[in-house]
Amino acid sequence: MDPAPTQYIDRDGATLAYQVVGDGPVVVIAVMEAVQHLDLTWMDPDQHDNIERCARFAQFVMIQRRGVGLSDRLTYVPTVEQQADDILAVMDAVGVRRATLSALFGTCGGAALVAANAPDRVAGLILSNPVAQGVDPDNEPHGWTRAEAEAWLEEIGRIVNHWGSGAIIDMWDRAQGTPYNRRIAGMLERSSMTPAAARSYFDWFTQLDIQDVLRSVQVPTRVLYLESGSLPEAAVRYVAELVPGATFHTLPEPPPGSSIGQAFVPVIEHIEEVATGSLHSVDADRFLGTVLFTDVVASTELLADVGDARYQQLRSSHERLVRLAVEEAGGEVVNVIGDGTLSVFDGPTRAVRCAERICRESKDEGVIVRSGVHTGELQRDGRNITGMAVHIGARVGAEAGPGEVLVSRTVKDLVVGSGLGFTSRGEHQLKGVPDTWQLFAVASAGAQEGTVPVEESLQTSMDSIVIQSARKAPALSRATMRMMNAVERRRARTT
Repeated sequence: MDPAPTQYIDRDGATLAYQVVGDGPVVVIAVMEAVQHLDLTWMDPDQHDNIERCARFAQFVMIQRRGVGLSDRLTYVPTVEQQADDILAVMDAVGVRRATLSALFGTCGGAALVAANAPDRVAGLILSNPVAQGVDPDNEPHGWTRAEAEAWLEEIGRIVNHWGSGAIIDMWDRAQGTPYNRRIAGMLERSSMTPAAARSYFDWFTQLDIQDVLRSVQVPTRVLYLESGSLPEAAVRYVAELVPGATFHTLPEPPPGSSIGQAFVPVIEHIEEVATGSLHSVDADRFLGTVLFTDVVASTELLADVGDARYQQLRSSHERLVRLAVEEAGGEVVNVIGDGTLSVFDGPTRAVRCAERICRESKDEGVIVRSGVHTGELQRDGRNITGMAVHIGARVGAEAGPGEVLVSRTVKDLVVGSGLGFTSRGEHQLKGVPDTWQLFAVASAGAQEGTVPVEESLQTSMDSIVIQSARKAPALSRATMRMMNAVERRRARTT
């Protein structure tokens, strides 16, 4: 099988690359990690075999993550919400209604968010070496000891400081760290992103928290763990504990001296089992969503001040403003109750920016508004939205001050990398809601740009030649790699 042609779609002014092979009865979408490269994948003999195997039982779609490899370079790290939007955009471009999603490490959050937001579009979910929280030794995330977290961050620092050397293979699978595989991994690093982009990516990852997303996934899910990688088993197992009904599987180590693609062979076995097995029914009316509440501050005083006629004009104008802002942000106004509104969004970033716009533009019209935003599991009841998340969102909004946008910790964690800034408002006991809740006020709603310095790629002329060979003579490239891996395997047996 020759490499599939690379196709592109526009995403927020930048192109996103993907390839499609096979025409099986089911659809599998693989969301590639930061240093997986669409063209170079085809030169690895084991990866080529993996793709051929997928193409026999499925229509197999490989997505190059936004800002990486063949996709356009960016000045920001995509948020989890943007990654989820990209997956759905490719599905729509290919004409796919429902698919099994496979993701690795940092792309697991986006795939899980699709499964939580749109369960009717996801047949199954395979998460390879995922983590639920970023690695912050001070907070000791679940499944990590402080020593493990510090050691992992030190390793990431070493990888980034030597970007282009292939050191990232130690994070994937130390058992595959042969000299030849390190040269291939180095080329993948140089061809995928710059050192500055890699540093920004891992900085983003250390702040990530997708626990609430994982708790809302309701599709068949397998969590896969590779022992020879750098992640602690407890951290990966915790992901399986969070996802309802998920199963945890430890992958066998590839033989010493094998190619990089050999580690993915057992992953393909799990993908085939999930994609071609019996599909579990899901409750499409239950989904992860973001609620936005707005409320006019001191509405009674405003009425007394301006009179009935003027007040009704202000209310009508304000409702039009809210509906326009929500519609343009991709949300839906669910209800208008007295002086307040309830809207629902697929993702928190758009909801927060919409809330900030409503508060700002309402003030220009002489109306002061407070707003609350929360992300959680929702239930559709006709056109209405119900669930504990609705009550929490309403209580969050009630805690906001005049002109303030207040969000829950869940929202803050999900918009890492969006350019949104927050100020802690401390712990709050929300009326009628169990436990205490940490709330944050939106301090800035700047554009998502400039977080990654513009930097020249480390890609060498030899890298370009190899990539061209992978495109134009993939069989020769695979033969060369197969021979070199045979040498590495013989060397491993004699040492």
